[in-house]
Amino acid sequence: MSHVRSKLPGPNARGALGTAAITLALALAACSGSAAPASQPPAGSAAGPASPAASAPASAVASPGLQAIVDGARKEGKLQLVWGGGSMGADEGARAFAAGLNKRYGLNLDVQFTLGPSMPDMAAKILQEFQTNRPASSDVMLGSEAHFPPLMAAKALETVDWASWSETIKDPQLLGTPDGQAVKVAARTPGITYNSNKIKGDAIPHSMDDLLKPQYKGRIASTSYGANFDRMAADEWWGQQKTLDYLTKFSNQLSGLIRCGDNERVASGEFDIFALDCGAEDALRAQAKGAPVAQIVPTDAASLVYWYMGVPKNAAHPNAAKLFINYVMTPEGQDITWKTSFDDQVLLPGSHSAAEVAKLKAAGVVMKSVDIDFVLRNDEKKLSQTREQIQNILAKK
Repeated sequence: MSHVRSKLPGPNARGALGTAAITLALALAACSGSAAPASQPPAGSAAGPASPAASAPASAVASPGLQAIVDGARKEGKLQLVWGGGSMGADEGARAFAAGLNKRYGLNLDVQFTLGPSMPDMAAKILQEFQTNRPASSDVMLGSEAHFPPLMAAKALETVDWASWSETIKDPQLLGTPDGQAVKVAARTPGITYNSNKIKGDAIPHSMDDLLKPQYKGRIASTSYGANFDRMAADEWWGQQKTLDYLTKFSNQLSGLIRCGDNERVASGEFDIFALDCGAEDALRAQAKGAPVAQIVPTDAASLVYWYMGVPKNAAHPNAAKLFINYVMTPEGQDITWKTSFDDQVLLPGSHSAAEVAKLKAAGVVMKSVDIDFVLRNDEKKLSQTREQIQNILAKK
């Protein structure tokens, strides 16, 4: 029987929406359909027995490298996943991934998903476990460009030659590092979320500069932590001075500070606009439930930001972890990502969100790639100091 066992979080566990909210699908996209995975059982229960077709590997011509990973995963027999409630569909996503993984490769892995802490806390936990020679809490590390560099510096992640065996991870652009320590499993586009009942037509802001217009004063919310503004302050993008000067003006337009994912406060009309958000997936998720929200990517601050997965060196089930990441990058895995998280990897064929990114680029919008290389190229100490200044400006301290 293939199944996912879920563990309830402790009283202090919090999902990772904000470091944020994982997960690229432009709200201006009309894309709504995706190939749905097989229906899943209620949360906390085991999936039913695998169908006869799932009892044998999906491909009889798997490469020797892939077959070795499959065989290794079969011997391990388990996969432990831990991430926050706002990431990769949480329990729903884990169940769908587990069922698809087992069916595709003829396995019967016992996949256990635990709702975990925020991404920064999870990265710190895995690093501490590695440094103290303990097994990693999660066989797969999930995080953003901010969470992988410390693990890389500590040599806590496996290097993987994905191209030598993976079915889909062939393009070097899909890797966060040349040696395969991180794989870009999905992309997101931070932007401007707005109430689509109250902001329409020519009133829709299309740039950060638009948000400074008098008609928006007192109608905008931002985040207390200055999501994405710190990246804009890098020398290779807006630069520190331009960003701080902009935020000084922008702070006078604000009527409150909220968190990424608090789209119900936009839908209710408490705020008409929220900028910068952490990605379109939050707006799309709310939109799918009938909420009057939409999202647009600002033409003067457009970026592609990625979610990454990697395998800790102290993972208890490293082959199962590698096979899982490989599966996430298959067309069916990406469909699950879209269905449960409203984001996917724009660099892969069949991406639900690639068309909108292409449309932006065709219109002349330059999209900054905010990735692990971006972090490594820029002075993190300087950006950290700038981040504090940004937060103080937004809080009007």
